[in-house]
Amino acid sequence: MATSYDPPVWVKSNSDSYKRWLNRKANSLMKRDRKRGGSYRVKEAMDAIHQAMHRSDGIDPYDGQAMDSELLGVYDNAESKERGAAYRRKFYRLPTVDHRNAEPVCDFQIVSWQTNDAKGDMSPEEYLAHCIAVVNHLT
Repeated sequence: MATSYDPPVWVKSNSDSYKRWLNRKANSLMKRDRKRGGSYRVKEAMDAIHQAMHRSDGIDPYDGQAMDSELLGVYDNAESKERGAAYRRKFYRLPTVDHRNAEPVCDFQIVSWQTNDAKGDMSPEEYLAHCIAVVNHLT
């Protein structure tokens, strides 16, 4: 039986566009994670990302701000290279896939691109400790 990949209610995308986005994200994550010792398949990643999308309410779990699902699938690498940081800043609220524990396994959460970029390979605990250190230093 085929898996249904209907987008969650907070995602403003049709099923076909959403499924293409899931497939692209799953492929890129799988390729990157294989280099890091991961061994899952694209279908497993698609299912895990899909589940993470449905667990999400469209709010970044770290900063509490809404993510913009209309940005899914519209990022243009060529334009990013041409326009640089100014272009990339427009995508800060893009929902993206983050490994929950910085391990090359299918255990994902959905966060904004801004959070994912800042968090990098840190675990949730390391990232939160870093954020607290930043706030403590500046206050």
